[in-house]
Amino acid sequence: ESSVGSNTTVWSREGKIYRITPRQNDATNDTWMTDSGRGLFKETESENRISDYTIDGVNQDMEIVAQTAADLLQQGKVALVGSAHSSVEEQFYLKKISECTSASTTIIAKTGSGDGILLSEDRTPNLRGALLNRLITELPNTTADSIDSQIQSGAIQTLFVVNEDLTSLGISQESLAKVSIIYFGSLANQTSEVAKVVVPTLTVFEKPGSLVNQNFILQQFLPAIPGPKGVISDVLMLAKIVEKMTGGTIEPVTLNMVWQELSNTIAEFKSITWQKIGDEQGIQINPRAFLDLPFVESKNLKYDPTAFNEAYSTVLES
Repeated sequence: ESSVGSNTTVWSREGKIYRITPRQNDATNDTWMTDSGRGLFKETESENRISDYTIDGVNQDMEIVAQTAADLLQQGKVALVGSAHSSVEEQFYLKKISECTSASTTIIAKTGSGDGILLSEDRTPNLRGALLNRLITELPNTTADSIDSQIQSGAIQTLFVVNEDLTSLGISQESLAKVSIIYFGSLANQTSEVAKVVVPTLTVFEKPGSLVNQNFILQQFLPAIPGPKGVISDVLMLAKIVEKMTGGTIEPVTLNMVWQELSNTIAEFKSITWQKIGDEQGIQINPRAFLDLPFVESKNLKYDPTAFNEAYSTVLES
């Protein structure tokens, strides 16, 4: 629920989650977690859950949906609204899509008051992952004003939206009607309702992946329950779309394969494998390229921004 990256154990039975408890990791949360984090699993049973692949509101085969998304992304001017809730692996494929389409990429900041202990001001778990993937190069804004103005001017014709309701950010239904929207998310909202293509996604409780916390510690998460029947992982669907855009043939994507490419592409991830992340309680990633960014987190249980920056600045200078 925030950039702290508290480790947890998810208790489930017969595909249903019953509770979440803290799991010890002295680098992130000791043996504690926030009370508010204990109920996050309720999203998996939300009445607004999306479980069908659709085009213009009609259920379609996922291959047809992937092809339609790829076709839309290759027509007109594209903008991508990514998410700091997406995993490192998902953001890696979103970056591929942005490169294929020369799309501008926006992530909307989610912030709130920190408690100085285990709830940070950044209410997303993987902003650092988006930076490391170079999906974005600056910290997110809290508004979508630039997207709205570009829609009005005709500078955006296709929008790829990841788990975001743009109407809650002040973009009117009138504006959204002017563009073709590909909505990639787990819950329905006013943006998904007007989307041409809707791709259902899995929650963090239903898929594997990795996240990078406030201290640039890379951590792995694993599924606790299966997702809705017929819904494939976000990484697999993103890979399908990239494959159809590039005309290449991608073997069945595994996270081992994704990390082979990640470690060869991104300097900070060099020599890291999916297996290695799972063998440890977290891998410290070099944050030097990002020390000048004004991150919103203040001091909390395991993070002191001043000491953190000084430590890595000293290493850099020496």
